[in-house]
Amino acid sequence: MLDKEGGTYIQVPPSLVIEECRLTTSKPYRSPQLRKACEAVAACRLFLLLSLVVLVLAPKDLTARQSNETAVRGTVVDVESGKGLEGADVVLHGTSLRVITDERGRFQFEGPGLAPGPYLMEVRHLGYATRADTLWVPDGASIEVTLAVSVEPIRLPDLKVITRSFLLELNGFYDRQRQGYSGVFVDRPAIERKRPNYVADLFRNIPGVEVVGGRIIMSQSSTFSGGGQGCAPAVWLDGIRSDRSSYDTIHPDQLEGAEVYTGGGAPMKYNDLCGTVVMWTRVPMRRH
Repeated sequence: MLDKEGGTYIQVPPSLVIEECRLTTSKPYRSPQLRKACEAVAACRLFLLLSLVVLVLAPKDLTARQSNETAVRGTVVDVESGKGLEGADVVLHGTSLRVITDERGRFQFEGPGLAPGPYLMEVRHLGYATRADTLWVPDGASIEVTLAVSVEPIRLPDLKVITRSFLLELNGFYDRQRQGYSGVFVDRPAIERKRPNYVADLFRNIPGVEVVGGRIIMSQSSTFSGGGQGCAPAVWLDGIRSDRSSYDTIHPDQLEGAEVYTGGGAPMKYNDLCGTVVMWTRVPMRRH
């Protein structure tokens, strides 16, 4: 420390400066240099006092945690390739800790939520079997784990194949069926299941329909008794209205599908008060 006396700077030991500052607390300083030195000494004393207060009031485990923190670090890998898996969901049950692995499959648990003791660690990843392991977390130590997971076969539902006729699709058959028209729809598989001898046989047992000598008759009620009064429905063959009196000349093998509408429930194009029968042949036929 330098003091100035008679224009000459003199080296002063620090102990003397501190003593001089103590003696002059209530008296004017002998020089500006001494005043600055005393102010510096006071600042150092205040800093030391505050540091002591912080150390006394700090939690007892803070310094220990800073020097030796409890943590769980690990890697989730593919059991076959050994490569880290990104996006794995790692949960430490019994805590609120949950992380997603990074691009290298790495993860880390630490912080106040991780206390020493046993934990169940669970790993989930899409396409892989779930893995769960019990591990012990020691006090004030960091542990490293490697979790290998195996690919889990995903069982898919059985393939369901619905075969549709391109001809019927093209002519709106399935659209009308989906739209809920109150008709009876007979496609090619249904025709093959019925195995009719004549086309008219397809329409037997349909409520409100009777077949007489190859002719289709619509009743005026849902139950038709033989010999009752009825009317002839409008018949459409391959999209064109037909005036055939009998359809037994058409072989069942030639028919791709049929639609039967009793009353006036047919689409506008085919609608008739008596009823409508729409037939689609596999090969367009000559119409009479």
